[in-house]
Amino acid sequence: MKLLSLEFVLFFSFWYCLYAEAVASPVCIIPAAGDGSDDSPAIIQAFQDCGKGGQITFSANTTYSVQTVLQLHNLSSVQVNLLGTILFSTDVRYWIQHGSYYHFQNISIAMEFSGEYITIDGHNQGVIDGQGQVWYDLALGVGGLFGRPIPFSLRNANHSIAQNFEIKQSGKWNFVIVESHNITADNIFISSTSDDFQANPGNLGNTDGFDTLYSDDVRITNSYINSGDDCVSFKPGSTNIYVQNLTCVNTAGIAVGSLGQYQGQSDLVENITARDVTLIGSRNGAYIKTYNGLSVYYPPQGGGNGTGRVQNVLFENFYIQNITAAPVLIQQCTHWAGYNVPLCADFPATGFTFQNITWKNFTGNTNPSVGTTIISLACSPKSNCTGFTFTEINVRPANGTATLSCANVDGYDEKCQPV
Repeated sequence: MKLLSLEFVLFFSFWYCLYAEAVASPVCIIPAAGDGSDDSPAIIQAFQDCGKGGQITFSANTTYSVQTVLQLHNLSSVQVNLLGTILFSTDVRYWIQHGSYYHFQNISIAMEFSGEYITIDGHNQGVIDGQGQVWYDLALGVGGLFGRPIPFSLRNANHSIAQNFEIKQSGKWNFVIVESHNITADNIFISSTSDDFQANPGNLGNTDGFDTLYSDDVRITNSYINSGDDCVSFKPGSTNIYVQNLTCVNTAGIAVGSLGQYQGQSDLVENITARDVTLIGSRNGAYIKTYNGLSVYYPPQGGGNGTGRVQNVLFENFYIQNITAAPVLIQQCTHWAGYNVPLCADFPATGFTFQNITWKNFTGNTNPSVGTTIISLACSPKSNCTGFTFTEINVRPANGTATLSCANVDGYDEKCQPV
């Protein structure tokens, strides 16, 4: 028998390896029409062709016009390189009717990724532009306006990473993690601002930076957020969340909640760490918020009379500049802002348990509007608040000497002194 030459064997082996690699790792470079027409079909096709074990690239120096919803599901072991710009349309009628619906607060998602082992990397040049000004103007005074599109979501995603890109001018929340596990969000730049002061995101709300919802084992790190509402919000079902090294400008702070919005439902938030956070010009610091004890109107605008448990929370190493509310805060009086709103004292939040909550090493200063209160823990008389710790709270009031206020907090008097 004639033996094959060594050169032939090596050539065949090299060719086979290249073929096997190509088969195993399909590559899709998404084309953009470039004429203002909808690029969503091309994006969807790329994810269908290369969404399992492949690599998908949004090209650099390219704008992709997204005029229809992107539900990018059933992905696995895929690398997404976001080098260009995803530009969402301002077709209000379309988005109100066609966003990807989720029941909590009737949120609507414009682009969502689902599956496992997904990596979305902007390589410090990718941009997601929600063109949110039209929504800020439309939703003036109605933060929960139906259909406001969320431009980026990891939904039913596991073992996935999103990193190194920018989200700007979101129509609603910027980056939401829903029903997901083992998620990393790193080096994300978020900015939602308005050219109309009356329609500023800070006035109308619901332009959160990051939101976690019914998700476990999430890390949010090394990011900048200028969003007008919560910098990060740990919403119901948020467990084992780690946040570190954030700069939050003109936000509402780092929030647990709101909880208790849905009557008859019990919300759980536990094992939360947020450390090394800078808050500049924020309305709150690190705070917990719940609805009161009477359901008025319907979510997302109204609601209330739910219950919940918050336990094992650490807020540590916060630098605060020009904050406009107490940096250490619990309030249980969230309610619908319309008519016939009952007094919180008449219908206090009922059935909540807050346990092992720590605020540690807070420095900086407050806005004169705050007065002198740097700690305000107003637990409902029908809630259970135990195991609270606040140490090294050195935030300076603009005028006067710092004061503390506690209500119904186990182990502390009304001036937050141990008893």
